[in-house]
Amino acid sequence: MSDRVPSYRCKKVQNRKYGVVSLPDGAGGRRDVLLGRWGTKESKLEYSRVLAEWQAADRRLPRSAAGPTPDLSINEVLIRYLAFAERHYRYADGTPTNELADTKVSLRPLRQFYGHTPAAGFGPLALEAIREQMITQPITTKLKVVDAETGKVTWQEKVIRTGLARGVINQRIHRIRRMFRWAVSKELVPPSVLQALETVRGLQRGRSDARETERIAPVSEALVLDTLPHLTPTVADLVMLQLLTGARSGEVCIIRACDLDTSGPIWLYRPRHHKTLHLGRRRVIAIGPRGQEIVRRHMKANVEAYLFSPAGSRELRFQEMRAARKSPVQPSQVNRKKARPRRVPGERYRPGAIAVAVRRACRKAGLPHWHPHQLRHTKATEIRRTFGLEAAQATLGHSQANVTQIYAERDLGLAVEVARKLG
Repeated sequence: MSDRVPSYRCKKVQNRKYGVVSLPDGAGGRRDVLLGRWGTKESKLEYSRVLAEWQAADRRLPRSAAGPTPDLSINEVLIRYLAFAERHYRYADGTPTNELADTKVSLRPLRQFYGHTPAAGFGPLALEAIREQMITQPITTKLKVVDAETGKVTWQEKVIRTGLARGVINQRIHRIRRMFRWAVSKELVPPSVLQALETVRGLQRGRSDARETERIAPVSEALVLDTLPHLTPTVADLVMLQLLTGARSGEVCIIRACDLDTSGPIWLYRPRHHKTLHLGRRRVIAIGPRGQEIVRRHMKANVEAYLFSPAGSRELRFQEMRAARKSPVQPSQVNRKKARPRRVPGERYRPGAIAVAVRRACRKAGLPHWHPHQLRHTKATEIRRTFGLEAAQATLGHSQANVTQIYAERDLGLAVEVARKLG
């Protein structure tokens, strides 16, 4: 079989130019697959999709290219599923959960590559083609570039890395299968489609071309303390509270006075939202004396206001700058707020914003990079070493001890002592 890749070419159909790719049909002949209007971005993207599926099918004609069927298209199924997801993935007060955003991102390549194709014709090879795209696609970011001579500002795209991590790919492929499982339950596609997709196994460590990541490990408390001076006071307090309590970043960001029970010597914090709320589980976080000192510094008259607020942090920074000012403030500079600012500080911090602040602080201080999620691992390891696995399970709010073991690293001190005496 020739290694030559079928090219994207032009074909005239009823006085209109269409992009087309000619693929072998397996019977000695070839079949032209129409890709849309010639030269358009959509047509070239369709060419990439058909070619990826053709290669995933060992250079055989893809099933989706065999011709249209009267079934629902994937785009039609997507519209119905996303409407369901917006109703399903939300808290009791209507606030959407993170799963909704993750679902939309996961289904994006499905819409781009197979949106117009029949949902009943989507099979394992098509799913593998999407997964291969996730492995090889470049991850980019936009950088601001200012011309030194003219001062003109342009934005350039820079490639950060190639491909998503293996764990992220497995999660996104699982969400695609979840959509088809829902479609089967609504009798939108035949059950055989889901049964076929279930045969695609997840990527295994070291057995694929997907990018591997290191396992999340605890971060040393000394490194955290060295980072705190390079954070804003509000973010530093938020990070320290997370270290002391072992709470998730999202749980600490939404703390309010009305969610606190301060009647006892140990305060109890019941987050309004948490990861396992939809399973009917309660989450109670105990705050000790050191954590209480941090919380007191951010108490507000409005008990429903978030304690850690970006707007409050900015106002505190402005007050410190004004107090450190040596010359008197001019009347025209008393209030320099814009009437309609493009960006307004939010009511509360987002977990992603805390991660960005920590990364910038580490870079500024020349320290090794760490992530706020590692604080939970650090606390779990400390509790397990001192009080045992059951205490770590209760503090982290896990219903099963095997989940806690993922967060709490085993103490090597015991193994070292055994080796010293018996080895």
